[in-house]
Amino acid sequence: MRIYDDYRNCRFPARSRVVAIGNFDGVHLGHRSLLRLAVERAREQGLQSAVLTFRPHPLKLLFPERRVFLITSEERKARLIGECGVDDLVIAPFDHRFADLTAEEFVREVLVEHLGAAAVVVGENYAFGRNREGTIERLKEFGGEYGFTVLVAPPCMVDGEMVSSTKIREAIMQGEIERASRFLGRPCAIVGRVVHGKARGRGLGFPTANLVSEVELYPKQGVYAVWVEHEGKRYPGVVNIGYNPTFGDTGLTVEAHILDFDGDLYGEELKVIFVEYLRGEKSCASIEELRQLIASDVEKARGILSHPDQAPV
Repeated sequence: MRIYDDYRNCRFPARSRVVAIGNFDGVHLGHRSLLRLAVERAREQGLQSAVLTFRPHPLKLLFPERRVFLITSEERKARLIGECGVDDLVIAPFDHRFADLTAEEFVREVLVEHLGAAAVVVGENYAFGRNREGTIERLKEFGGEYGFTVLVAPPCMVDGEMVSSTKIREAIMQGEIERASRFLGRPCAIVGRVVHGKARGRGLGFPTANLVSEVELYPKQGVYAVWVEHEGKRYPGVVNIGYNPTFGDTGLTVEAHILDFDGDLYGEELKVIFVEYLRGEKSCASIEELRQLIASDVEKARGILSHPDQAPV
């Protein structure tokens, strides 16, 4: 997949691309359905498929007070989009100039002049242009004028609910890992690099890998049964996300204890795949109480991860 960091750096031939438009945060089941529609239509017509997305997320510029936390980093989002078979990923820098484009200016400048749209694929709630003035009906009218067709992807339903990035964010923040994973269509996970911590876990008999990640959205604070992936292998483990109240820490940490693992992971990249929420953070009255609590967490996680439904793939 070719990646263009600014749509103004590409000028595709006229009517050569089927263009899917969206933020695609999380690249969830609904997004993949839309992307699949674009890729299939492009192949049917002998064209190239392209994705137009935005950086930063429009809400971060237009409504910074909402504090929207992204589900996936830009790098991971690009990788997931590429796995859908897309030919070109094109990024529109979402600044005030871009946000001020009228609906017609957006169509003419971005979709037609730079992306060479032969077809445009959007979700059913899509709106575009300054103040979201452009509707899907208006987009179809522009299509007739500028020579492209419009395809509207149907909503994706899971367990009677429409899949959306908003619902996935809410599920992750509430620790509803299974629900978030169903909507994502893949396990809820974060990727991070191991850094030196305070070595408290080793002193307690449960050494931990302290992770630093570029993700903005972490699951609800607490303890989880997880799979930890390193160099293509998966290991059972327990992760604590929080502030270590027993020690009075103030910074958020992600600490992974990998069951039955002995090795040096400093500087290594780990993928933590969340399986089940075990409990919230708890302040213990003594180190021994904390040691017993961690031991209980480990045994619970071992039982959960030994179940056939939770076997690594």
